[in-house]
Amino acid sequence: MNTAKLTQKAQEALQAAQAISVRLGHQELDGEHLLLALLDQESGLVARLVERIGANVATLRARVQTELDQRPVISGGTSEAGKIFVTQRMNQLLVK
Repeated sequence: MNTAKLTQKAQEALQAAQAISVRLGHQELDGEHLLLALLDQESGLVARLVERIGANVATLRARVQTELDQRPVISGGTSEAGKIFVTQRMNQLLVK
């Protein structure tokens, strides 16, 4: 996928999602990483939409973080530093 076709905010969200994945020691980038990045995005649309439908952004964020915290962590010399893979699910999400 050519990310240059995405908006600036979308590109920033993808970069933030990758940073979250690396920070958490995950080998894969998935939708939950992107959702967390979008919820944390300053002046972002997603948090405003969540609030508009009456959901609590902090609660949703905490649930997404809990889900991510339960995923396997890669540490040590088993993988290249900072190298992560996009899951098939995430790839389908980006294509759509």
